[in-house]
Parts: sequence; C-alpha cells; structure tokens
Amino acid sequence: MRRAVVTNLILAEAGFFAFLMVAVIITTAAFQHNHGLSFYGEHWKTAVPYGAGFMVCDYFLLNAAALLPRDPRELRPLAWGLRVLALLLLAVLLTPDTVNSFFNDSHLIASAVLFVYELSFAGLLAHRTGATVTTIVFLLVESAAAVLAMLSNLHVVYYLSEGILIFQLVFSTHLAYGVNRWLRMLERTAEGAGGG
Repeated sequence: MRRAVVTNLILAEAGFFAFLMVAVIITTAAFQHNHGLSFYGEHWKTAVPYGAGFMVCDYFLLNAAALLPRDPRELRPLAWGLRVLALLLLAVLLTPDTVNSFFNDSHLIASAVLFVYELSFAGLLAHRTGATVTTIVFLLVESAAAVLAMLSNLHVVYYLSEGILIFQLVFSTHLAYGVNRWLRMLERTAEGAGGG
C-alpha cells in the first residue's frame, strides 16, 4: 500500500510539472511579467497543457487518498488532506484572474489559501514523522519560496513565477517524502506489535 500511495504522489508531481514544462516551452512569458504560473491557464496556446497538468495532478492525489486504508484512524487526516489539496488546486485553476475583478479576487484568495494549506500540510508531515535534516531543509526552502512569491505579489520584487515554481516543486517532493516516512513508521509499528 505504501508504495502505491507514494507512486501516485510522485505521478501527481511528475504529471503536473511535465505539462507545465510544455506550457513553458510554448512561452516563457509568465516568467517575464511577474504574472505567476496562472498566466498559462489564461492564454489559449498554453491553457490545455496547463489545465491537463492540474487534472493529472488531481487524479493521482485523489487516487493516493483512495488507496489509504480507513484504519488506522490516524491516516484519515492524511487521506482528507490529499482530497482538500486536490480541491484547492482545482479552485486555483477554475478562477482565472483576468476574467473580471470577481475572478481576480477569487483567484488571489484561492492561491493564498492553497499556499497556507500546503505550508500547514508540510508542518503536519514534519510533526508526524519527526524533524530530520531533509524535512527541515524542505520547510526552510518552502518558507523562503512562499515569502518570495508573497513579496512578488506585492511588487516588492518580481519573481512570482519563480517563487511559485520553487515552492510547488519542493512541496510536492516533501509530500511524497513525508507520506512515505509516515506510512513506513506505521508499518514498523504494526510489525512490532505483530511480532511481540
């Protein structure tokens, strides 16, 4: 079960970034105008690969959540956490900020909630699995990238797409790493209880 769950998380990450790279190959404009990666969902040339990346990511996140057993009970928050993550990603995709002011505000709110949620999820993973050097590095880089994106959104600096890209890459790697550690710890606990 652990391998299947982690494989789905890796496929979610790989699928999202593969389609994002197709959009970046088509145009690097999102990195030139401090617009953010959502730029790719708002232009007809890049909307299909960008949207496909989100759909593939959501599919594998939901699949990973479905693979988690209902017992032990401590895995329920993990399964629900993956489902909420998929929902928030969909909310970001479905609120293109160039339609009108309502969509712009909705997109900004959805994006902010997603970032805070992902940082909280990363903190939960670190709490559940214990702090390691790797986990601490993940958290530090995620935090720095989130600050970079926030400052760019406020037009203090102009690296919004870079901040988002770094954050999402590190978070998705942290997610697979943390879930793998969490499930491995549960397997060892079950083996210890069964062998005793």
